[in-house]
Amino acid sequence: MSSTDLISQIIAAAKARGLSQGELAARVEIRPETLSRAKKNPNISLVTFEQLARVAGLRLQLIPDNPVAEQVSKGTLFPS
Repeated sequence: MSSTDLISQIIAAAKARGLSQGELAARVEIRPETLSRAKKNPNISLVTFEQLARVAGLRLQLIPDNPVAEQVSKGTLFPS
């Protein structure tokens, strides 16, 4: 998943909570133009990413790059 995908998911989650893109930016104290540009070129800090996610009702999480761990988390390691 790319950084642009993450920004899009954060914006969609905020919209689902009734927040416009401008309101999301304001709550994180960045300019709406910064958030708009981040959709194409997400050159924003990790702290800003985390704040955007939190306001949108999400959290950032790192997971091991391990196919078995991914299957376990998806519940597809032992298909029924």
